[in-house]
Amino acid sequence: MGMKQPRKLLAEASERLDLPGDIAAGLPRMVLTGFSEFSLEHHGGILEYSAETVAASVRDGTVRVTGKGLNIRLMNREFLVVSGEIGAVELLPEDKK
Repeated sequence: MGMKQPRKLLAEASERLDLPGDIAAGLPRMVLTGFSEFSLEHHGGILEYSAETVAASVRDGTVRVTGKGLNIRLMNREFLVVSGEIGAVELLPEDKK
């Protein structure tokens, strides 16, 4: 069974149960509040952390936040909040070879 089959089943189940697809499939959920706060649910760990860059692993790739004075304000196993002067949020898909 390929990777797309389980995802298709999850999507169908979430639709039938009227659940948001991202929650049922464990997909990352991102919220940018103004230019000063970024929240990420369903991360897989920090890959890079400095005052200019915070990068986190997510399913099928990486999310990178760049800016000035960045801080990880809150972090647990599934949730991450970055605050500071946010300049950009990049979604970097995993290389599929």
